[in-house]
Amino acid sequence: MKKGEVVVDEILCLGCGYCAEFCPTKSIVISKERFSPQGHLLPEFTDPENCKACGICAWMCPHFAIEVYQSEGE
Repeated sequence: MKKGEVVVDEILCLGCGYCAEFCPTKSIVISKERFSPQGHLLPEFTDPENCKACGICAWMCPHFAIEVYQSEGE
């Protein structure tokens, strides 16, 4: 089974929340404590075990702030 790792570019992220809203496994949530240098709330990759590396979060990001990496699960 494929597993994923989501990397957010904190400089490009404007905290729109599309990544969290459209994640089918709810592996991403918008933080209430982490902010970008511009003051936007940042998404957090909270459930790597559940992530399927589908890439929907990256596709939905209007600012190209997300990259998804796939690895083969155990």
